[in-house]
Amino acid sequence: MRLLSLCSIVFVLLVAPAYAPASAATVDQAVTDTRAFVEWSLGFKLDSAGVQAIRDGTTTDMSSDPAGSQAIVNDMNTVMAWVHSHSTAESELLRSLIEPQLIAAWQADTSASAASGKTVVAEWRKHHQIVADGTPPLRASVVNSYIAMFEFLSKEAGKPVPAAVANRAQFTQRVASLYSSASPADQMKFNNVQTLWLSLKEAWKSATPAQQAAMRQYWRTGRTTTAVPVPTAKPGSGFTGQTWTVDRWKEHLFVESQSESIMSNWSNPF
Repeated sequence: MRLLSLCSIVFVLLVAPAYAPASAATVDQAVTDTRAFVEWSLGFKLDSAGVQAIRDGTTTDMSSDPAGSQAIVNDMNTVMAWVHSHSTAESELLRSLIEPQLIAAWQADTSASAASGKTVVAEWRKHHQIVADGTPPLRASVVNSYIAMFEFLSKEAGKPVPAAVANRAQFTQRVASLYSSASPADQMKFNNVQTLWLSLKEAWKSATPAQQAAMRQYWRTGRTTTAVPVPTAKPGSGFTGQTWTVDRWKEHLFVESQSESIMSNWSNPF
């Protein structure tokens, strides 16, 4: 799998039979597998309340829809098998896409196991500096990713960083004031800047001097390209259903052709 090349950025989610896991035989195993996926997706170990929420939600879903819940657990295991066989950079890129989708899905869940997701969201909030409420809530780290990317692009293009962005506190306050009243689509769009920044850093690190020169030229001239479509989320059902959105994400993330369309595929909605 290639993480980057020069022309554009493309996210492709594919089925990979080689990673298909065996079915979990018991509720206990399903709880273990779901916990592993959730902890990886959110980037921290759950506390006792979070672990109990996973058990309660998974048990409820396995009771009401055993086959459907088992299929989703299998998908989560497939993702974890992929994660364990790929680089940290590739895994973090995929995680940056999953995390906000997962939180937003739990926020919107109204199923019998909805309380479990809400408990995990509450714990997630404790691990982040939340600067605005929304679906998902806006983390300071997301705003910082935008600022860092903007600073990097400005530097490499030989342009000054606008004062409104250079003043991090002021910019964060401005985005936060707009975020809360924005549509869920625009809120999620802004969260995707983390994926773009991770992609750009990896692309730059791995690029040849000639490729870096081509990137700089693009950032100086502002030449645009055709935007690449981004997958849209499809709702699941129940606790385990809500843990795996966007066509259950499948298990492969391919990121290639990095430079020319990175900014044409995404623009700040605020």
